[in-house]
This record gives sequence, structure tokens and C-alpha cells, in this order.
Amino acid sequence: MFKQLRMAAVVGAMLFLGACAVGRSVVDINAPSSSPNPQNGTAIRLVNVVDNREFQIKPRSADIPSLSDAKIDDSSITERAYARKRGGFGKALGDVLLPEGETVANQVKEAITTGFRRAGYRVFDQDSTDMDAQTAIPVSADIIEFWTWMQPGFWQLTLHNRIKVKLEGDLPALKDGLTVENHYQDGMQMVLDNDWPLTASQSLVEFADKLRDDLTKYQN
Repeated sequence: MFKQLRMAAVVGAMLFLGACAVGRSVVDINAPSSSPNPQNGTAIRLVNVVDNREFQIKPRSADIPSLSDAKIDDSSITERAYARKRGGFGKALGDVLLPEGETVANQVKEAITTGFRRAGYRVFDQDSTDMDAQTAIPVSADIIEFWTWMQPGFWQLTLHNRIKVKLEGDLPALKDGLTVENHYQDGMQMVLDNDWPLTASQSLVEFADKLRDDLTKYQN
């Protein structure tokens, strides 16, 4: 029994040391860019993509957004935060942020655009000067969840990313509000800085596919 506990402690220590640096990391997600507009199809205009995630200083679990310092009310930090590093035993460490000038809202917006376009919609930005954009149907998005976290395990770690977005607009699929969710996870022996964006990126790809599928249901 003692040997088993000792082995678990050694494994945990190795995972801790193998994980990415303790301090804050700035790593871009580099999710795939949105697909081009189809030649035909209903035109929509993304008028608002709002980051409404709630951050906590000492959350009860790792899947709740949190920061390692007092920047929890600083939107210039929270709008870029998408993960919190942890040691092998789950101890909270440094934050993982997008580079300055990039935001979680922008990343989610790209995925939303991809989902709509793959479902046959033409998507325009709010400030688009395209003539079709002026008569396009307004669509807004509320980001309820977007977070990447580590779950420690006996023999391996698991990285998770969860996305939850509510879409509203004058479309059949969005009549009562459409909530699209995705939960992606991947097991590994240690977590390096580039694993956080890879996990978040793959989750965004799956989110876009789910949005496409939900929209397509209302076109048949």
C-alpha cells in the first residue's frame, strides 16, 4: 500500500514538473479562420458577440473561470483569459491568455461565422459596407461559457474545454433563442503551453459543426 501511495506521489510530482511554466502564459488559439460566404443564401449580420462569462477568485472547481491575481474585474484581462494552469494535484497556478488585441469573443465569433456559412447562410459583420449587409437579419450571441481546464488523474491528465453560447435573431432556428454547447477533452501525460490552445481550437471546430447541424435542421 505504501509503495502504491509513493508511486502516486512520484507520478503526481512528475506531472507537476512536466506541466507548463507556473506563471502567466500568453498563447494564441489560432483556430481555423471562418469559411467564405456562399454565393446564395439568407444573409445575417452579427451585430453583437458579448462575453458574459463570470470569473471567480477561488472557484469550487477548475471548470469555473478564475485568475491568479486581482485582475478579475479587469476586462482587458478577462476578455483574453481562456484557461488556468494547475499542478499535478490540481493546485491552481498561472493564467493562460490570448495575445493583446485578441479576445475570446473574437474567437467564438469566427466559429459562429463558420457554423452559419457551412449551413448555407451569408454572414456579414456589423460594420460591413456590403449592400446585402444593410438588409441582413441581425443576430446576436451571448457567450455564457468558454473555458479550458485540467483534470488530474492517477496515470494521466485530461484537458477539457467547454463552450456554451446563446444565439438570438429573427430566424426559424433562433426563434426562441438557440443555445449551442460543446465539451471537448483530451488525455495526456503532461500539459505544455501549446496544449491549451490546441484543446480550445478543437473545441471551437466541434462547436461550429454543432451550430451548422442545428441550423440545418430548420432548413429541411
